[in-house]
Amino acid sequence: MDYQPDNPQGGPGGGYNPYNNNPYNNNPYNNNNSYNPYGAPLQPGPLKPRGDNMATASLILGIITLVSLLLLRVSMPFLLGGVGIILAILSKGGARKMAGKAKAGMICCITGLALDLVFCVFAVWLVFSLPRLSPELTEEVNKVCEEQYGVSYYEMMEEVYDMWDLDGPERN
Repeated sequence: MDYQPDNPQGGPGGGYNPYNNNPYNNNPYNNNNSYNPYGAPLQPGPLKPRGDNMATASLILGIITLVSLLLLRVSMPFLLGGVGIILAILSKGGARKMAGKAKAGMICCITGLALDLVFCVFAVWLVFSLPRLSPELTEEVNKVCEEQYGVSYYEMMEEVYDMWDLDGPERN
């Protein structure tokens, strides 16, 4: 063995260091250390923004709101859309700008609510204008109402018109 004063390891080799490193210097912030025998230091992962989970929930609720329109559910879009809008607003927190997921969730929720409102208005309009639009379809609805509820469509509509003091549909 070659023990010389310029050999810090005290072993053979005469102080020759082919990798030009200092194995005792494990400081990851030292740029002069070109070789780290223990690998690169662990870096902390990126932190999520504060409202990221609420923004994700808003986006999911917005998608469910749009899907529930296809299932012709009336109450689900109102409930889920409203909660989704609230979550999108709360996900913003103290930030000036809203996250992309929160914006997308809010757009889906507002679109679902607007389409559901249009659907409800159309359904009410259809019920009240059915006798004028299609007398044949009105007779079919009358038969189904008598079979299902024991009351005809005309009797139900007369009660609604009497309750609102409106002129009822004219029978043929």
